[in-house]
Amino acid sequence: MGQPQQLIHLLWLVAFITIWTKNNHATVAVRDVHVRNLTNVFLKAIPPGDNNSSVTSLVVERNQITLSNGDKISLAGYPQLVELHLDLNRVTYIPARYLSVVPNLSVLSLSNNQISSLVPESFYGLDALRVLNLSHNLLTSLPAQLFRPLNNLQVVDLQGNPWNCSCRLLSSIQEIRAIGVTMAGTNTTCASPEQQAGTDLFEALTDCYPKSADPSNPPSGTVGHSQQPKVPPNLPKVMLTTSPDNNVQKPAPGNTWRFAACVAALALATSILIVCAVKGPSWYRLFHNYRHRRLQQEDNREGRAASSIYSETDGGHVSQKTFTFTHPEGEEDLHYFEDPYVKVQE
Repeated sequence: MGQPQQLIHLLWLVAFITIWTKNNHATVAVRDVHVRNLTNVFLKAIPPGDNNSSVTSLVVERNQITLSNGDKISLAGYPQLVELHLDLNRVTYIPARYLSVVPNLSVLSLSNNQISSLVPESFYGLDALRVLNLSHNLLTSLPAQLFRPLNNLQVVDLQGNPWNCSCRLLSSIQEIRAIGVTMAGTNTTCASPEQQAGTDLFEALTDCYPKSADPSNPPSGTVGHSQQPKVPPNLPKVMLTTSPDNNVQKPAPGNTWRFAACVAALALATSILIVCAVKGPSWYRLFHNYRHRRLQQEDNREGRAASSIYSETDGGHVSQKTFTFTHPEGEEDLHYFEDPYVKVQE
């Protein structure tokens, strides 16, 4: 019986490993790519890495990440990380120097979160950062000198935010244009003040900074609202979300539970078949013995109900007769016997 039990345990182990692999989407099988994709698996924290991790691209989209202190410790375990995609999560704030634990980061995508404010040192330590996606958040303005430490920054996506286009609040965005950074997206509009609601952000910049917006001498890297952003060809591929809806719904549950239920049902059915195959013969013998005992009991009852049994011999020889008498209940037992040596005259 030890071998069938081992088979059952092995089957359950295989089912558990299959479910765990499905839920975590494990690291991509192609080792040369070094991409870890954890999209839409309902994570509340970034899975930790080890100091020897070779992952260069971490995709944790459509989850419930908030960038807590535990997430910062987890990110420190990816020393070779170059791309970090945290789109469609629950990030509301980026503390100062938070991302300095991944200094080699080149692409950072935080679109479709709930970021409402930043501090001047939110991206401190990201000297290699070239692409930054902050689209479709709740930003109304950016702090001054936010992008000054980012010497290699080339593309910024700010569309889909409720910008306040007061001139004093546009200084940081103007600073982006002044240092030659390309502003991606064509849906970057003002939400306030009321008289500028719906106005294109680039037009508001032109009104506030007419000299730098002079068409005869445009700043390096400036993109008008009628132009498409130009991403340098040597940049890693990054998807910039262009959905105009700021209130993006959170990811709906997928079909992971169905897969888990199917695997569990398969494991249970296989276990039942193995048990039946092993226990079947013994169960049949028990059933057969039970029926045999029942037949014996019925035969005994029929024998006790018989009124008499006769035993005789052939050929005129001495015969022996046995009589069995029954009497009503309550009467004394009467014992009769026949002497076998008494000859009976026929």
